[in-house]
Amino acid sequence: MIKQISNSRYYPWFVFLIALALYLSNLGGSSIYILDEAKNATCAAEMFERSDVIVPTFNQELRTDKPPLHYFFMMLSYSIFGVNAFAARFFSAVFGALTILITFLFVRRFHSEKAALWSSFVLLSSIHLTIQFHLAVPDPYLIFFFTASIYAFYAAVKEKRLSYLLLLYISIGLGTLSKGPVAIGLPGLVFLLFLIFSKRFKWSEISQLRPFMGAAIVLLIALPWYILVHLKTNGLWSEGFFLKHNLGRFSSEMEGHGGLFILTLFFVLIGLFPFSAFIIQTLKKAFANRKDDFTLLSLVTGITIVVFFSISRTKLPNYTVPAYPFFAILIGLWLSQLKMNEVRLKGSMLGLLIFSLLLVPALYIGIKFDPALAHLNYLALYFFPIPVGMLFAYFLFSRQQIKRSLQVVGLSTMLGALSFITIVFPRIDQENPVAKSIHLLEGKEVRYYEKFNPSFSFYLQKEIEYLEPEQFASFFKEYPDGVIISTKRKLEGVALPDDVEVAFSSRDIMERPTTVLLTRKQ
Repeated sequence: MIKQISNSRYYPWFVFLIALALYLSNLGGSSIYILDEAKNATCAAEMFERSDVIVPTFNQELRTDKPPLHYFFMMLSYSIFGVNAFAARFFSAVFGALTILITFLFVRRFHSEKAALWSSFVLLSSIHLTIQFHLAVPDPYLIFFFTASIYAFYAAVKEKRLSYLLLLYISIGLGTLSKGPVAIGLPGLVFLLFLIFSKRFKWSEISQLRPFMGAAIVLLIALPWYILVHLKTNGLWSEGFFLKHNLGRFSSEMEGHGGLFILTLFFVLIGLFPFSAFIIQTLKKAFANRKDDFTLLSLVTGITIVVFFSISRTKLPNYTVPAYPFFAILIGLWLSQLKMNEVRLKGSMLGLLIFSLLLVPALYIGIKFDPALAHLNYLALYFFPIPVGMLFAYFLFSRQQIKRSLQVVGLSTMLGALSFITIVFPRIDQENPVAKSIHLLEGKEVRYYEKFNPSFSFYLQKEIEYLEPEQFASFFKEYPDGVIISTKRKLEGVALPDDVEVAFSSRDIMERPTTVLLTRKQ
């Protein structure tokens, strides 16, 4: 199969379309509910409504979490598809597919088509990557532009072409509009380490990269918006973004997302499942071949990202996702050079088999520990494509059909990912309090006290004003059918007026709060 496809000049399109089909699958099949998705999608909707490309707001209040590039693409998508979940996520899927495409093209150009196929296949097999490219968050944009900048850097070093230099600095500029200084600092650190380890750290090499021209291009792309938002918000956006959401997240644990130094490596191993099962053999081979520039680049990039975010006090699974393409390349190189009659994969294949056989029972039991989802533990059964596929893969492996065995390994997790995004998560999503209660708010005056689920803002598409407890009675007097949103914890100790009652209460799925709706007694 590999040989037949690799002879086709249409193969890049085939890779891209497979990736696009996977990442577009059931894209709008679940609601905008996850915290980050809801805030990002709502912010873009508010900017779209105001025709404002400068000041990001959530619930009409300044939002300083992220730069604007993903908002711009969401606004474009809203103008085409309307303000809905599919539109909010559309370009995440597109940039995901483009990441797979440029990985294939890069590996094919500088190594081999066989390695390009395996590298792309490793990425497509990642369940975490499939989920990431189904979310209305800025990470897919950063992943693409970070990956493109590393690839363009290597191409520029090897081929000394101006077009690659332009692509390099344009990618860094757009990456800076995607997620901020990390899109400059992280690639810059990778470039520095690569030049040092490849013994190119000298002015004759550095000057050919035209760093001053590059700095001008990056500033020309990114700086105007940063200046405009600083001026329009009297410096408040800059203070919130740079001090809190960059320096603050790196230097201190935020929102309970901390952990041990080794946690980021664990994120990568889980995120690149199932092919992370071969990471030990892969890294051993890569270190042995580190004098090869192509191998060295991927090795340096992957390790740099893991170590960088290991040092960060705030740790999230999505932080290390930019490392996936480079570890996938290393795995792809190893698999492409593996003699398919070798049996040194036995330990890894056995580990995959055992893990997959435990997966469904573990999920079946684990879901029961969440009171809001305990009745849905049967959904664990929809992950059966993974253990069934791994059983078949191990059978093929035992028959010395190594190549087919590895292909089945990847296909089984792709089917598992499709099962999750088309069946499992949409059913879980029906249990979220916003989906269950939004009909109670339609056409009514709505306020909130202390805290509310951001998803309400996205679906109501209007500002939800804040209300103090002493204003509850007067609010319901003016709006007898009105609704107040809060959480169970925030209402503890609050003396509700005699004519006010809890009309709805439901624990948020995958979150700690319990959403509460207050209405006037009938």
